[in-house]
This record gives sequence, structure tokens and C-alpha cells, in this order.
Amino acid sequence: MSNEIITTLISVGATSLISVIGFWITSTSLKKSFRNELHKNRDNVFLGHMSAIPLDILELLDEMMEIDNSTLKNKRQKEQNLKSFKKIINTTYSYGSEEAIKILALMQKENYAAAKDNVEQDIYRMIAIYCLAATQIKFDVTGIAVSPNFWFQLRLNDYSKHKEKYRIATNILIKELELNKKFKFWFK
Repeated sequence: MSNEIITTLISVGATSLISVIGFWITSTSLKKSFRNELHKNRDNVFLGHMSAIPLDILELLDEMMEIDNSTLKNKRQKEQNLKSFKKIINTTYSYGSEEAIKILALMQKENYAAAKDNVEQDIYRMIAIYCLAATQIKFDVTGIAVSPNFWFQLRLNDYSKHKEKYRIATNILIKELELNKKFKFWFK
């Protein structure tokens, strides 16, 4: 074989090898970019739907704590609260974490059991469930873990009188649902 043929083969082979390597690098880079863009879009959808849910839960809890069962206006408010609650449940189930869904599932289970058996619910436990739902979703959205104790201090007039009952109810739920230990209620 002549030197020209060998040179041509080496030149064509090197060019082909460089093209194949370049194609592989480009393909790998595009796959990684595409995967990152999908994750980014998924996170944006999650944040878009879930970012207001903690506030919705706490506003619903505030309204439920203020309702007087006797008036017609409050019956309408109860219907509106039920509608709001269903929206919270549907949004959380659609976009929320497993922990957030577990909290709302327990809340519903206890609501159904109380309605079926016509028994009064443990108010401390129910308020703790609402606060933990908001706390968990806040954690899912922001990564910030805050004890529900702070909400109790901010919103409850009789907090100091019932602090121990809220602490027990909250900590039992955290253990029962295997939630983040950072949510635990500690006395300072």
C-alpha cells in the first residue's frame, strides 16, 4: 500500500472517530439537559400548586375555630369551608409529598369516624393535625422545618393554659405518622 492511501485512511479514520466522539458527547449533553429541564419543570409545577396550601390550611383552621354552629351565615361558611378543604385535599394528593398525604388521610379518617359514631373529636389532636399539615407542606415547598408550637403561640389565646395538651397531641402525631423530628414540640 502506498503512503497516500495509508495517510488517507488515517485521516478519514481520525475524522470519523472524532465525529463519533463528538456525536456521543453532544447526545449525552442533550440528554442531561433535557432531564434537568424536566426536573425543573416538575419542580415549578409542584411549587405553583403547593406554595399557597399551608396558608389555605391555616386560614381554614382559623375559620373553623371561629364558627358558631347556630347561624345561617355560618352554615354557608361551613359549606365554603368544606369546598376549600376538598380543594386542599385534591391539590395535596395531586402534588404533595407522601408525608403530607398521610397527614390529610389521617385527618379525613378521624373526621369520618367522628361523624359516623357521632362523637366529639379531641380538639387538641385536630388542631395539631391541621398545623402539622401546614408545617409539612411548608417544609416540602421551602425546606424550612418549623415546630407547630410557634403557630399555637401566635394564634391561641389559651395557649399557656393548654400548652402540654398541644405538645402531647403534636408529638404523638409526629411519631405515629413518622414525620420529621424537627417538627417536634419542645418546651424552652
